[in-house]
Amino acid sequence: MIFKAIFLRDRYKGALQFATMVTLAVVFLYPIFIVFTNSFMGLFEITARFTHHVRPGNAIFVNGNFHFVRLTLIPDFVSLRQYGVLFFGHPRYLARYWNSIALALPIVLGQAVISAPAAYAFEMSRLRRKEIIYFIYIVVMLMPLQVALVPNFLMADRLGILDSRLAIILPGMVNPFGVFIMRQFLRGLPRDYVEAAQADGAGHLKALCFIVAPLFKPAFAALMMLSFVENWNLVEQPRIFLQAVQEPLSVYLAQMATANLDMIFAASLFYLLPTVLVFLYGQEHMVEGIQLSGIK
Repeated sequence: MIFKAIFLRDRYKGALQFATMVTLAVVFLYPIFIVFTNSFMGLFEITARFTHHVRPGNAIFVNGNFHFVRLTLIPDFVSLRQYGVLFFGHPRYLARYWNSIALALPIVLGQAVISAPAAYAFEMSRLRRKEIIYFIYIVVMLMPLQVALVPNFLMADRLGILDSRLAIILPGMVNPFGVFIMRQFLRGLPRDYVEAAQADGAGHLKALCFIVAPLFKPAFAALMMLSFVENWNLVEQPRIFLQAVQEPLSVYLAQMATANLDMIFAASLFYLLPTVLVFLYGQEHMVEGIQLSGIK
């Protein structure tokens, strides 16, 4: 009877966990599914679903009035016209898409290149008071983004890089988050590897490039994916540092919602596509990297 009770308890517990995971999956995937299905909806059907009954937090401002959109799972009429207009008749969308890529990729690659040597220096070097420096460095990571906007603006002004992507790329490349992840990973790495390389005559640079860097792959994957998602969705920095023609798609989508209702779902779907593909392709590496980065 005891074994039967334990078996039933484990079975019910497993069923409850499965039901919870399915429920959470449905909740998180529902908005993406709505965007996908409604991207095949034409302008007439979208505007036909407008109502003048305003509900707080669910209204959009169109033509001087607030409207609430009643979303449905499946469109009544499937249309591909909005995709054709989006890619062949709306060059500003493709230009903003390229702006997002031109901002996100240099930051991601720069973080990967800078974070590894910095984390190695903090963990493997024998510098005095390095922990104090590291603590001050990490405090910057804990500050809200808005706190750093004014100093970044003043520094960009002095360097003469205002109204250019460098005003966003350079601060993004030295984000402390990457150093934090890399150092957490290094703390779980045995020092014997580095000491053995140094005993054979290798310096810190060779030890980093040929011993530590190959072992960094899971941490690199986690950092690059999290950094890409963060910088793909930039909003505050582009509105402050960039001109309108340089703004990324994350800023331009808000303008499309009021002027191009027939294309907004299709535009949003392709805006989501890079981040979804990144996570689907590298989710195993990201989970492994986060787990290894938490090793003490």
